[in-house]
Amino acid sequence: MIIRLAIVLLLIAGIAWGRTNTPPRQEFTPIHSAPWSEKQALWYHAMAGPVPAFAADLAVLNVYNIYAQAMALPVEKRAPWWSALRYELYLGQEMDPYFRDIYRLTEGLLAYEAQDIEEAITILSMSETYMKSSDPLLAAAFLAHQELKNEQLALSLGKRAASQPDSTPLVMGFTTAILKRQSGCRAAIVFLKSRLETMPEKYQQGIIRRIRKLQEEEECREGI
Repeated sequence: MIIRLAIVLLLIAGIAWGRTNTPPRQEFTPIHSAPWSEKQALWYHAMAGPVPAFAADLAVLNVYNIYAQAMALPVEKRAPWWSALRYELYLGQEMDPYFRDIYRLTEGLLAYEAQDIEEAITILSMSETYMKSSDPLLAAAFLAHQELKNEQLALSLGKRAASQPDSTPLVMGFTTAILKRQSGCRAAIVFLKSRLETMPEKYQQGIIRRIRKLQEEEECREGI
């Protein structure tokens, strides 16, 4: 861990030195702007050898640098940099899929700054294979709901988030609201009851209250 931190600090120092010694008004083009592919993933794994996490660290640093370069340009010139940012996020996720910063940067920068919503959802969804966490999936579900207006995709992602062991009442509430709009109260209540079977005990009371609240609504009583 100490060695990894030292390398990261050296990389940060190198980037800072490069910025300081860059001639004014000189414009760069990003190194990577092509779409990510499985072939590239294999190549990076071969290059990283037994320390792929270092490659993920470098990818995150590149994301910060790319973002800074993009924001220094007019909006109409940022597209190649957003492509490069997407490339580095795919690279980071491939090299260390447990690295939470990859998913945070995907949501914060790729989705909301680069407005590359579909690619952001793809990367966030990839966390499911490796992490027992509802956060990236909930972020993906919210993007599908809010930005793409794709309720079917949002519901699918919400259900997957709700299946994670750390799922919270926020996840349940978000998913239930979509399900209620799409399929009615009965489906929403059935879904919540199914989650009680796997939900940690400390979260069960919130779900039980939500079920009771639905059952008391006039609309739900008619549907049930």
